[in-house]
Amino acid sequence: MDPHQPGPSPQPGPYSQPGHPLPPPGPYQQPYPQPYAHPYGRPYAQPYGQPGLPYGYREPRIVPAPPGTPYHRLARTPKHTWWRPVLGTLLLVGTAFLVMTFVVVAWAVLHRVLVGPFATPAGTDIFPSATENLAFQLVLLAVLTPLVGLAAWLVQRRPFWSVASVLNKVRWSWLLWCCLPALGYVALSYLMGLFVDAVFPPQDAIGDEGGAWIGLGAFVVPALLILVLVPFQSAAEEFVFRGWVIQAVGAYGPDSAEGRAPWLRRLFRSPWPGIVLGAAAFVSAHGYTGWAMADVFLFATTVGWLAVRTGGLESGIALHAMNNLFAFLLPLAMGHGDQWNQQGGAPWTLLASDVICLGAYAYAVTWLARRRQVGRLS
Repeated sequence: MDPHQPGPSPQPGPYSQPGHPLPPPGPYQQPYPQPYAHPYGRPYAQPYGQPGLPYGYREPRIVPAPPGTPYHRLARTPKHTWWRPVLGTLLLVGTAFLVMTFVVVAWAVLHRVLVGPFATPAGTDIFPSATENLAFQLVLLAVLTPLVGLAAWLVQRRPFWSVASVLNKVRWSWLLWCCLPALGYVALSYLMGLFVDAVFPPQDAIGDEGGAWIGLGAFVVPALLILVLVPFQSAAEEFVFRGWVIQAVGAYGPDSAEGRAPWLRRLFRSPWPGIVLGAAAFVSAHGYTGWAMADVFLFATTVGWLAVRTGGLESGIALHAMNNLFAFLLPLAMGHGDQWNQQGGAPWTLLASDVICLGAYAYAVTWLARRRQVGRLS
């Protein structure tokens, strides 16, 4: 037969018919080949993926906390490692310094272009006008809010707004509801202050000087600046001292209370180490002394606990903003607008009356949170 001529066609066998299964492998044959089979029986790693995951799978860069996570542990995501809160804090401090420096330089240049040269006033003020100094300080603090979110997103690789609440966003409806008890706190605090001062005349109270109405023309512009900027300043301080600090400390709490020293593990799983540390940092950032320092610590501890209890910063932002609006607008109306940054001591009666006011606010917020069914867990 000519080797170049095709031979006879093979006869169809029982396994060559359509729909018939292939013959089983012989005693020395491997099972039917699988994709990515290794010659020694170990599968090759899937490209861009992990064993057990679909082909082409890429791990997400941003990972939220697992469902059911309380607010103070939102930074303990699957991406958490011990160095992330430390590096995030360093990044927050560094970017805050750079951005604040830029704001100072840009504001001074803009002032010189629009108003002209100015002599630097004495003390901590930068600009001659008390209103401009107040606006400048409020803007300087307000820029911290996006920097906190940036540190959470860039270093801890969790959602940008996970510092705000367990829903990874600002719950605007709940924030507006919290403004109602915050207004009640301001009214009760003012009435309690009048009552306590009548019974125990203050000797070292902050801003106890009298005054008179400065007139609508002198009040409107500074008041508008205060109304616009104070909420951003208050929110920024809450994001730093109640949001970032509480979650950074809470990220180190162990996943389980079982093991050696269970009481210590339960303590660090609780929000209280972060709440206390955040309150101490908040006090150190102010210039109050004596009973006024204790009152600021009580304020910070209360809103820190409410952040965990309600699953977000909204109640603290509402109280902080309402308190600061009252603290700025009342002296301004009475002709003491240049004393907005006055800090120092206060009588013990301030702390005693504020215990009642903050307790009433905490009760009102928790009651309202139950009625509104505000979520505490992710």
